[in-house]
Amino acid sequence: FILGDDVILSILGEIAFLPTLVLAARLCPPGVEAVLFATLMSINNGAGTLGTEIGAGLTKVLGVTEDNFDNLALLTVICNLTSLYPLAFIGWLDGVGSQSEEDIEMEQQLEQLEQQEQKP
Repeated sequence: FILGDDVILSILGEIAFLPTLVLAARLCPPGVEAVLFATLMSINNGAGTLGTEIGAGLTKVLGVTEDNFDNLALLTVICNLTSLYPLAFIGWLDGVGSQSEEDIEMEQQLEQLEQQEQKP
C-alpha cells in the first residue's frame, strides 16, 4: 500500500506539472529547451524543499505536536490559504502562449526570408 501510494502520488504530481512545462515550451526560445527544463525542475525542487521547511517551522511555531492539536485547525487554514498565493500572479500570464506553434514558425520563416533579401 505504501509503495503504491508513493508511486501514484508521484505520477499525479508529474501530471499536475505538465501545464507548466507546456507554457514554458511555448515561451522558450529555440535552442535553450534543455536549460529551461533544468531550470524549471531546479526551481520546482527547491520550492518543494522550501515549502516543507516552512511547513515544519509553522508546525513548531504553532506548537502542533503528536500530543497537542490545539492549533492544528489554524495550521491547516494557513497552509491551504498559502497554496492559493500564486493565483495573485496569474494576471502576469495574459497573452502568454496565445500564438500557436505554426504562427511562431511562420514568423521565423518570414524573418529568415527578410534577412536573406537584405543580403547583397
